[in-house]
Amino acid sequence: MFDNKNYLQQSEKLAKRYESDRQRYFELDEFIAISDYYVLNKNYKNALEVNSTAEIFYPSSFELKTIKADLYIKSNEFEKAEQIIRDIENSSDTGPDTYILRGEICIKRNNYKSAEKLFDKAIKLSEDKEYAIEIICDFLMITHQIRLAKKYLELAQEIIPNINIELMYWLAKCYEFESEFLKAAEIYEKMTVIDPFDENVWDDLGDAYMLLSKYENAVKAFDFRLAASAANATETLINKAECLSLLKKNNEAIKIYSKILDTEKENTDAMFGIAKCYEREGIDNVAERIYLDIVSYDPDYADAYFSLATIYAQKNEFIIAEQFMRKALNDSDNIPAFLIQMSKILFQQNKIDEARKTIEKSIYGDSCEHDYQAWLLYAEIVAFDNIEKAINILETKYNESFYAVAEICYHLAYYHFINEDMSQCTAYIERGIELDPDMMKSFFELCPEIMLDEHIMSIYFSSKTKK
Repeated sequence: MFDNKNYLQQSEKLAKRYESDRQRYFELDEFIAISDYYVLNKNYKNALEVNSTAEIFYPSSFELKTIKADLYIKSNEFEKAEQIIRDIENSSDTGPDTYILRGEICIKRNNYKSAEKLFDKAIKLSEDKEYAIEIICDFLMITHQIRLAKKYLELAQEIIPNINIELMYWLAKCYEFESEFLKAAEIYEKMTVIDPFDENVWDDLGDAYMLLSKYENAVKAFDFRLAASAANATETLINKAECLSLLKKNNEAIKIYSKILDTEKENTDAMFGIAKCYEREGIDNVAERIYLDIVSYDPDYADAYFSLATIYAQKNEFIIAEQFMRKALNDSDNIPAFLIQMSKILFQQNKIDEARKTIEKSIYGDSCEHDYQAWLLYAEIVAFDNIEKAINILETKYNESFYAVAEICYHLAYYHFINEDMSQCTAYIERGIELDPDMMKSFFELCPEIMLDEHIMSIYFSSKTKK
């Protein structure tokens, strides 16, 4: 919640005064500001010391007691926090603050259901529901409890009569964490209406549209950001250029990247953008040269190694591709796209076991949950040794109503054909045709032998007649 620049600057000044003379007298609000400064820097020990000093001057302050309990919670000293909470409860009626503090302790102890009940009660009892939700959500965002934070932030949009930009922004961030990019974009759109000169919100809106592959909308958002302020705009310009490139306007994108390089001659992100434009135009030799220049400037630029590996894999030079991918993975072995590309390259070299182990590092993560290409590749690698297991993998995704159901059906049909189970093969072909008959052409490329099966071909021709 410490996002007010003036407040932060004032807190820092007060903290420096406190450090230079700890006997100096401060007002209660000043002590709290100093404590907030230390909390922002995660120096809970100093924050607790300030709080204890403040209690000498303000021994009956309820606010200092609740802050102290909160600091103990942040320091994971739960028993001390609970003792303070009990003292507060014994000296006054139990109010929203104590429920919030107990809820925070439950979160820290992974007791989420109890925490939710306590937070619900705190909001219900609070006269200032907006403040209660701010306190709760600040804690939940810091502790990365995104789904629970989202619940209360959505509630805030319903019950708080006045616009609270901070809560709107947190909600948008929650939607991004949950990959609900359209909802995030809708929040950012509302925020731009409230403050059309906030360049940060325009940047966030552009990023959200990029993630939605709505590149024209993203370009408009970035243009508004640049109109609001041209200062510190390099990242915005790079994002805008990337969108233009993805819209096949590579010449326009290169002009933007080149303009950046006029003033920032070794900006490797701009260089990478130019290389990517040439790669998308099919001019791989120029792209390759620029990627090599990039890694000469920055030997840790993983994306450039990834792109070099992609170029060599397309040329079927898998040994060189693997060498570049290993460099890409050197400090980035948790990036799913990198692991999947490495799996492809290893699989092409018949390094089956290593390919399987590599893709398994990423396939069960949240980012690959809906990546049908990753699951198809995983099944293909597994099928090399175990057709039944490959079938089980894809049937699990099919039963989950996986969004690429048609593609899953055709691949399941292929594996059942190899397994000589024509009944299941036919069933999945029929389902695939029902969902996407045009994809049958790709299935013929995958399994040309099926064209000799009269029954399957009659099903296919019948579907074309109905169409």
